[in-house]
Amino acid sequence: MELRDAGRICLALLGLVCFWGPVTSVHAETAQEFIAKAPQGIALTNAFVTGESVTDSQQQNSAKVITAQGSASQTQAVLVTSAPQQVGTIWSQPGNEFDLTHDVTTSMWMYFGDKREKAADGMALVIHNDPRGLKAMPQFTDKIFGETLGVWGVDNQNTRTDPQAIAATAIQNSWALEFDTFLNKTADYAGAGLGTSFDTKLKGPHIASNYPGDAASYQLNRVTPGILAWDKTPRYYFNLNHVQPIQGDKNLLANGQWHHITLDWQSHTQTMTYTFDDKDPQTGEPLPGKQQAVKLDLQKIDPEKTGKATWGFTGSNGMEAANNLVIFEGVPGLVNASAKATLTDLTTHQSVTAGGQVRGDTPVELTYRVNYHDGKQDWAGVQLDVALPQRIQFTQGEVTYANQRRQTLTAAQLKDGHLVATLDQDLNMRNHQATIRLTGVTQNDVRPQPIAATRASFSAVNGIATTAVPKLTLVPNYQLDLARESPAKTTVKYGDAPTIRGQVTWPSSVQLTNRELRLQATVNGRKQADQPLDGPVAGAVRYTPAAKLLKGGHNDVQLKVRDNYGNTSPTIKVDVNVVGTLSLDLVHSEAFQTTQLTGQAPASVGRAGDWRVLVRDTRAAGAKWQLQIAATPFRRTADDHPLDGQLMYVDGQHRTAITADPIPIHRGTAMDDQPVFDVAATWNQQRGLSLHLGTQALAGEYQANLHWSLNDAPH
Repeated sequence: MELRDAGRICLALLGLVCFWGPVTSVHAETAQEFIAKAPQGIALTNAFVTGESVTDSQQQNSAKVITAQGSASQTQAVLVTSAPQQVGTIWSQPGNEFDLTHDVTTSMWMYFGDKREKAADGMALVIHNDPRGLKAMPQFTDKIFGETLGVWGVDNQNTRTDPQAIAATAIQNSWALEFDTFLNKTADYAGAGLGTSFDTKLKGPHIASNYPGDAASYQLNRVTPGILAWDKTPRYYFNLNHVQPIQGDKNLLANGQWHHITLDWQSHTQTMTYTFDDKDPQTGEPLPGKQQAVKLDLQKIDPEKTGKATWGFTGSNGMEAANNLVIFEGVPGLVNASAKATLTDLTTHQSVTAGGQVRGDTPVELTYRVNYHDGKQDWAGVQLDVALPQRIQFTQGEVTYANQRRQTLTAAQLKDGHLVATLDQDLNMRNHQATIRLTGVTQNDVRPQPIAATRASFSAVNGIATTAVPKLTLVPNYQLDLARESPAKTTVKYGDAPTIRGQVTWPSSVQLTNRELRLQATVNGRKQADQPLDGPVAGAVRYTPAAKLLKGGHNDVQLKVRDNYGNTSPTIKVDVNVVGTLSLDLVHSEAFQTTQLTGQAPASVGRAGDWRVLVRDTRAAGAKWQLQIAATPFRRTADDHPLDGQLMYVDGQHRTAITADPIPIHRGTAMDDQPVFDVAATWNQQRGLSLHLGTQALAGEYQANLHWSLNDAPH
């Protein structure tokens, strides 16, 4: 523990030399000033009460409840500790215990001062069944140790070696989640037993948990004096075992900001999840936060199996101090409520998400849905304190309740960027929802303008729900125009593509660059990837579609320009006529199978090798073609002897002789998605070319010439 005297500095160098100087007076904010800057919370009446003091004067409870001055919602904060040598506790009142048998979600705001690494000492959230009830606190003797945070055991004897003896001085039957702003890192012979060693294994301010009344939470350490010391007696100190720590630098806790924490208890898994810094203190906007989850041993918290526990906050300070405050957003069991904000663009009927854009001169609807989920009490007298998004002029509003009642919001309630009103209806299980709808129109500007996140709170003495409209960008709304500079119709050869030219313009008052413009193209109904306008001429459009996108015949190419703010030009259209061709790309005929002649009956000889007949038709879809074949007679290569046989085209049971006169064997149609067609790929054992031999065929190798012809002809 650091010891300081603000008015003097003393140095011991073979004697004592003291330098005296004036003490500078620095204004320190009062707790009332802290709470005046705090987020909204609830009144603590009938929910929490400050802990009862122990008769020992060293253990007087310092916690006190402070009401925010001028707070219509009666927000109250608990000032747990604010000065050296204090211990403070605040506990739930009987009837409002933490229900361990049901799922519970609760949240609060915490403030640790602004001294950063010099802050002391922090606070702890505690759930307990200590028999002392509202008097539960550590068993201090001559002084208060800050490292206990008002809940852990007291390490004040350097000869003690039993961790159970330390645990016995803590709050019993408890689980604690500590928010420790000051590192107690003494780990030497002189510091043993002075209560300054719980954090020797950590590096900075932290959040962590364990069971204060459990011996396993404390780790014994033994230290011996130096070799020159006359007393060789060892001394002992204890470390605290920190479970699932969230560690950070000096700004993690005591940075002069309010910090939000949410507790989520899942009774079926007995898991407590805590999320720290999950809301922006200025806007209430949700933040990712830092999260950990711990599975609790209820036998250590509720050994009598009552299913409930007292809960609240504790804190203690040694020789240093800081203002440590807590504001509750709700009390489990009283009122469980939530709120959600949605801003909708009424032109597109799309909600605007965080970081999104809304265009100028656009009608919008801002909706707040406030829901009562359950609770012991009705949520009555709910007050609306809604900061409205800037650059939007709201003209009217209405509240609709689940029971079909309606409440009009007047112009007087919608002014100066705020909505201040009170719900006419109480919210409960019979009337569980209030929907606040505000309609308005966005302003317009020639350049994008930021819209800051805005917070809304819905509060009563027994519960509060908050939400926020996230930060957005208001983008200019104006007319883009796109003129076509290329002909409306153009013709190219298949495989080529034209370059379509145009010029986009915008009002002279608007400053745009090509970097803010995107070309959107559609070819034959298929949207293409947006392209930047990256040329040197402002607004110049140059688009060359990929040749593979263009089919034979007429192609519909449509272009429009969109800027980064959602402004879109009219669409221009160009008819690209692609002139295609019809051709035989490849004819590859191999051979017929080798056959053994028997001389008894005609033999049918099948094809051998890789036969391919490729027709390329790049004309407009639907054009017809016809493939014909003719052949010379087969003759033996050795002596030109004619073969007793006939080349045939077989199609199932139908056979056609192939002679010197061409005959059609296949008919096809041009298709956009298949410009090349392999006729031979359609052949099989019952279809295609086949050689039929007579009984007089002689052995040998024979050849014939095949003549293929492709015609542009109807079927």
